[in-house]
Amino acid sequence: MLTRCAEATAAIGRGELADELKAFGLVDWNIADVARTALAWGGFQRPEADGETLLKLCNMNALLIDEGEAERPDPSDRLAHLLPRMIFEQFPRQRSPYGLVARTLLLFGSASELPPDFTPKVMVPGWFESITGLTLDEYVESVFIIWTETQRRNGAFSLDWLDGPGYKGLEHVFSFDALRKTFTEHLLTTPDKFKTANRRWQDRATSPQKKFAFNPLVNRPFIEGVAEFPIAPWVQAIVGKASPASIYHLGFEKLGKWFPDELGHVFQHYVGRQLALIKQPREVIPELRYGPAHSSIDSSDWFLDLPNLLVLIDCKSRQPTESLRTGSDGWIESIADSTGHGIKQLNESHRNIDAIAALNPRIDLNKPRVGLVVTMEPFYINENWFVRERLVEAEFPIGVISAGELESLVMLSPYELAQALHEASEDAEDNIMLLTPALDSAQGRENSLIVSTFDSIKLIARTASEAERLRGEDDSSPNS
Repeated sequence: MLTRCAEATAAIGRGELADELKAFGLVDWNIADVARTALAWGGFQRPEADGETLLKLCNMNALLIDEGEAERPDPSDRLAHLLPRMIFEQFPRQRSPYGLVARTLLLFGSASELPPDFTPKVMVPGWFESITGLTLDEYVESVFIIWTETQRRNGAFSLDWLDGPGYKGLEHVFSFDALRKTFTEHLLTTPDKFKTANRRWQDRATSPQKKFAFNPLVNRPFIEGVAEFPIAPWVQAIVGKASPASIYHLGFEKLGKWFPDELGHVFQHYVGRQLALIKQPREVIPELRYGPAHSSIDSSDWFLDLPNLLVLIDCKSRQPTESLRTGSDGWIESIADSTGHGIKQLNESHRNIDAIAALNPRIDLNKPRVGLVVTMEPFYINENWFVRERLVEAEFPIGVISAGELESLVMLSPYELAQALHEASEDAEDNIMLLTPALDSAQGRENSLIVSTFDSIKLIARTASEAERLRGEDDSSPNS
């Protein structure tokens, strides 16, 4: 069964799975849960699983979503707990891996920047190498190679292949040692270790929630000892190990509470870097400290002055919690602690805009105002009206977007962006703006910072150089 899962998710990654099979539930998140169940509860027994068995199990898995009338007799209450589960099960798997990898380098790696006048305690230069023995760029490159190779090899990967003819002469293109270390220390596990990790998450969940509890394949995608080579039953989880969320949890685990605190400053600066991509005419103004000297407070993190519109922006690096994934009773508190807190801060700056503008004449009080809460990871406010209904009351039109969505919006012209935000504010219910139309208008526009960062990955540059060299050798060959 695990081999069938690996083959199927690799085919999905290559874009080779028929649409009619997806319609019957053969999608990567269903396959991932079938693989989790096989690992946690299955045994090595015959008959062997085939593609039809996997399809049947995925179809059954897609139906395991209801909270149950006995547990929650109110249909509205059941739906409020069900929607977060379905959204956080499916939507995170539909993001571009290339954008995730580039954002990781921009936040944590060689393309990252610290804010001016900010002195970190733990996010100092070399922090990632100090806890892993790898530079972050080496780690990201290694994950990327393993992911692409596993996708090509039907879900399998072996370090022994590095000694074979397929990798001959590539030692100077990427570090074999870094790849070995990344694979063995960050991607590989055994069935017994998987079972132990899975029990930690599933045992504390109610029966309807178990399907949506954290899947340890996210953290350790490869299983050894069940096939000829280590296999990844959920190939899409491999590249997730190079995502900002994965680096966040690794840093938090090794460096403690200082890490997320300092990441908040880094993420705020990153949002400013994205805002700077918007073409003129516009002004990007950083936060201001205002009020009496003995009780002064910070304004919103950024002010974006657009034609005929002033945008107040607050940044939140906090990650979605397990309660959102499982739809448990505490899910609304996790929203309140992140996006809800951002709305409160924007409300405060909106109320005190006169005092703030007195410190910087570039903040135009005569323009209509809207607010944006920018989160490092998506909270999918647009898609979940139960979340929107439970947010803190917004005192002026406010939208909630992720960093990835901001990276799209900043590719609009200042006039397009102002118009899109203005239209969203006019359609806002209870002052919560839905930004799907604005995001749709930015579809297909490539973010220059994301593209240039991904293209700067040394592995890609070295691979291109090596390919050019080999082509040159072929052209000069007498037999060419």
